Amino acid sequence: MALALRDRLDRTLKQLTCATIAIAAAAIALFFFSLAAFAFMSERYNTIIAALVLGGAYLILALAAWIWLAIVRQRERREAADQGAAVGAAGLLQDPIVVSTGLELLRALGSRKAAPLVAVLLAGGLIAASRFSSKSKPSRSGSNDGR
Repeated sequence: MALALRDRLDRTLKQLTCATIAIAAAAIALFFFSLAAFAFMSERYNTIIAALVLGGAYLILALAAWIWLAIVRQRERREAADQGAAVGAAGLLQDPIVVSTGLELLRALGSRKAAPLVAVLLAGGLIAASRFSSKSKPSRSGSNDGR
């Protein structure tokens, strides 16, 4: 057990080290490519134009990354809300307090009065389950969410 944990930690540390080196190398490469682009544009046009073009390019890149992050976060919130609603309804029926309270209510009402109430509650539960299930949601035409 300890040996397996040590091997796993060692692999994780090696992967983290390699990822850090790759990110640092990519940042350095980006710096030199930007420097080369700046030198080329400043010779061909002038320094101000080169700085504005590169600044605009990085601004567009940053805005695209920000918009992508907002879309991903919105999708995760939507999926978490859908999953939370499904788990909340199922978890309610698994709660012993809710189940025992329901049984006590059935005993107190009696079978003749409780039968219509149970039928209405079951119908409402089935309608709510079909309404909030992910399978019953209409698909948006032309949408491709990458699945």
